[in-house]
Amino acid sequence: MMLLASIDLAIVFLLSVSEVISQCPPSSGIYLRYDGNCFPNGSYFSDSRIRPTPLECGLPGATLNGGQWIGPNGVVPCDGGNNANVECTTGSGASLSVNINPPSFLEATGDGWYKCCLPNDCSNPNTNSIFANIFRFTQIESFTVADLPSDMTVYPQEFKLNCVKIGFIRYDVMMIIGNTLLANYTNCHDPDNACPGTVIFSSTNTIRYTITVTWDGMIVSNGLINQLVTGDQMYQCRIADHPDANADRTRNITVKVPTTAPSSFTVYRWIEVVIIQSH
Repeated sequence: MMLLASIDLAIVFLLSVSEVISQCPPSSGIYLRYDGNCFPNGSYFSDSRIRPTPLECGLPGATLNGGQWIGPNGVVPCDGGNNANVECTTGSGASLSVNINPPSFLEATGDGWYKCCLPNDCSNPNTNSIFANIFRFTQIESFTVADLPSDMTVYPQEFKLNCVKIGFIRYDVMMIIGNTLLANYTNCHDPDNACPGTVIFSSTNTIRYTITVTWDGMIVSNGLINQLVTGDQMYQCRIADHPDANADRTRNITVKVPTTAPSSFTVYRWIEVVIIQSH
């Protein structure tokens, strides 16, 4: 079975890096907490991390009046049952935790974005909500453009593409424009530093891959490979666990190049496409 999910990440409030934050309850409102640390809205958690250590969602000073975790496969039942092997447990105050009970792993239908609502159900317009991505194998935590030039009338333009991988330690990475591979790293293995990534968080196997791109108004180049591009530039990062590609992740980002030269580039849209193979 193939599950195809397309998420328009115009929800730009989701932060790109699942880093520990210092602002934790009671000052931060609704929060995510894992293993004693708080994480920002939009953080990523592999299924292996939450089996059995739970991911807690809490709202200080509130009294639970329903509350929910909702995932791509629907509502996660609390205090009995599971959804795609994800279980929910009611805590003290306004607190709901999710975990996966060993020896189970996350099912393919449960891979994706989860929304926690407190103290009421998500259907209540006055409830508080926060998001977490719970995934199988490997995931693209972010794909961004850095160091965009301030004046595109001066050639060549030079900027960087950053693709951040999280999760499974063996995988393949590609960065593409059109049909041209700008980067192609195969059989990466984090413990051996087999591929030229930069470690962000070793505990979560979070690695950043960066390539430098130049554009002379017509040709995009990484220094070795050239691609004719006269209009908008759509770049793609693709990461799949190696060798089976059980989770094949794709993220696109477009650098919009107006017909008349403005004062800067504009990154105007990015889309995540996830293909998950279930055995």
